[in-house]
Amino acid sequence: SRYRLASLITSPQNERFAQVIVNRLWQRLMGRGLVPTISDWEKSNVSHPELLHWLAREFVRSGYDLKSTYRLILSSHAYQRAVDPTLTETSALYAAPAGRRIAAEQLVDSFFAATGKPFDLEPVNLDVDSIRTIDNALDLGIARRAWMLASTSNERDRPSLELPRMGAVAEVLEVFGWRSTRPDPSSGLRDSDANVLQPALLSNGTMMTWLTRLSEDHGLTSFALEEQPLDRFVDRLFLRLLTRHPTPEEKEIYTTQLRDGFDHRRRLDAPVIEPYHQRRKFVAWSNHMRSEANTLRLEEQAEARRGAPPSPRLAPEWRQKFEDVIWALLNAPEWTQVR
Repeated sequence: SRYRLASLITSPQNERFAQVIVNRLWQRLMGRGLVPTISDWEKSNVSHPELLHWLAREFVRSGYDLKSTYRLILSSHAYQRAVDPTLTETSALYAAPAGRRIAAEQLVDSFFAATGKPFDLEPVNLDVDSIRTIDNALDLGIARRAWMLASTSNERDRPSLELPRMGAVAEVLEVFGWRSTRPDPSSGLRDSDANVLQPALLSNGTMMTWLTRLSEDHGLTSFALEEQPLDRFVDRLFLRLLTRHPTPEEKEIYTTQLRDGFDHRRRLDAPVIEPYHQRRKFVAWSNHMRSEANTLRLEEQAEARRGAPPSPRLAPEWRQKFEDVIWALLNAPEWTQVR
């Protein structure tokens, strides 16, 4: 019966199904649906009925290929128009998009991509010794992007079931509207409004410690070790983190901050710290009830909060100044906005 129902819903003759899907895609990319109330079509009318019907037909013709429909919208002139900062919301004419807040996964992935810090988390799996049956276990593997994460929903019972590094990233995702429970239904609209926890976590959270600490595996450590004049260094840093050149005022502020000690920042004779992975006991589903499992997990939490040690190849005083600059740029308000 479920197969028959699915066949009826996705039948090309059922135009409403395809229209609902493309309307949700349009809303996600454009900031406003062709039918504004995407979950209840009885409350509003279609602003561009011909466009909605055409997109739905193209969606069906592509074999219900979401990527193909995304490509169709993203390559359109309507999507590529510049944001109008004077608008508070996108109008039904789509003359220009209004500024809107970035999705949680986009924000976190952008931080790691721009800084060059590896997205190095635990495997999203508590059954690391594989003692549970296949129908009673869930292994999401090793996440390489933020969208691959999901909440374990077990740390409420005991600390031994927490994944400390994944939890540090998940807490940032959650305050920006991410839903940690994948199976739960969603209307398609997230709560993306600003709240006080967002700047608090971006200023002092564990994940931001990783992103601002210039460790050996940090992309900006290699960037700082390159031979280049200070003016070019600041310009390249802004382009890398904010995809724009600094204003004259910003150029003066950050040049002044980094000038002292810049010429002697490199310690090329310092030994490179090789990553050392100590063989230690692990916490798994088979032993998580033991008290020492909680102790071990708490140690891992403290280790995650500390983050990796700083690179010895940068002079400590200048490195701390540069880390302050990185912290300031990663906390710039434009990170959270779609431009």
